Amino acid sequence: MKKIRRSKVNYSIKTAFQLRLFLKILFIIFMSITVTSGIFYIYANREIGDSFKLFHINATNFLDYLLPAVLTAMVGGFFIALAMTVFFPHHIAGPLYRIERELKERIGNGDMTVRFYLREGDELKDLAEALNMAIERIGLKIRDIESASNDLSRLTSGNGTPSMEELKEIKKRLEEAVQKFKIQQTPHL
Repeated sequence: MKKIRRSKVNYSIKTAFQLRLFLKILFIIFMSITVTSGIFYIYANREIGDSFKLFHINATNFLDYLLPAVLTAMVGGFFIALAMTVFFPHHIAGPLYRIERELKERIGNGDMTVRFYLREGDELKDLAEALNMAIERIGLKIRDIESASNDLSRLTSGNGTPSMEELKEIKKRLEEAVQKFKIQQTPHL
């Protein structure tokens, strides 16, 4: 598969999707940091508080010393997670945007030469490969129709009259090639 390198990262790709993904990931990370900090805080209060009593350290409340450390770790973890989630959604939103754009603009207009090449580190490589295989298979079916059509054109444009056998053979080939496609019938109004 061909590698594509871009000199700069485009952060404006499918911004609505990227923002939703960003917020969901950030929410999950924030909740996990909050739960982890809460469990640590409760556990540390019980375990360390009992330990300090054994050393006869006189503190009014150990939680007064532990709470700032837990909050600092929580805020630090949140900003690290924030920095990481800025880059993670781009590896999903970018390829989805490029695939969607090519499907709409080129394949939708009949261009079967389109191939999807994702950058190193992008997600959805399996989807891109599956789409490439599907486009290749559709292209082969279209080539069968094109071959039969070319044969029909060659027969009808010649100086002689084509035989009924030759026409029936080409008709049969065209019907078989078209039957390879399953097309949903639209209801008649």
